[in-house]
Amino acid sequence: MTSSFPDPVRLAEALLFQSSGPVSRTMLARALGEDKDLAQILSEVARRTKELGFDLVAVGDGWMFRTAPDLAEALRAVREKPPERLPRAVLEVLLLIAARQPVTRPEIESFRDAALPQKTLTLLQEKGLIRSVGRKPIPGQPQLWATTETFLVTYGLRSLVDLDPLLDGLRGPL
Repeated sequence: MTSSFPDPVRLAEALLFQSSGPVSRTMLARALGEDKDLAQILSEVARRTKELGFDLVAVGDGWMFRTAPDLAEALRAVREKPPERLPRAVLEVLLLIAARQPVTRPEIESFRDAALPQKTLTLLQEKGLIRSVGRKPIPGQPQLWATTETFLVTYGLRSLVDLDPLLDGLRGPL
């Protein structure tokens, strides 16, 4: 006789596998049951999948499967379309937003000591790497920009803390 309740580890694996992005703690708890030990279940998922060519990684406020680092180079050779590289100036703006968020366009321009073309913000927004998070309560009420979970996923980060060594020089007063 089979149980009417699925194995929570297998259910977690299926949920992570079918998801196109990170699976949050809330979503896991809803699927597995609030009474389940998520840390133990995720630890078992990580153990079981370690030798399969992908790893369970924490990204943002959730978890997802990512290609094992030792296989990434071999897969690049067969990938249909390599990821588009952002121009250096666009990456600079993205890092400034990550370091100082939420930040306005005039603040970015002030830090860079250069004009910020609207097409740069539009490109980052279209790629889902930044989003508007409201307006700054000052005259003119400029838009505030911040990075997204897509930014974390794209660059394989658990949180912005992972960028701290790189961003230290970009933080501080304007």
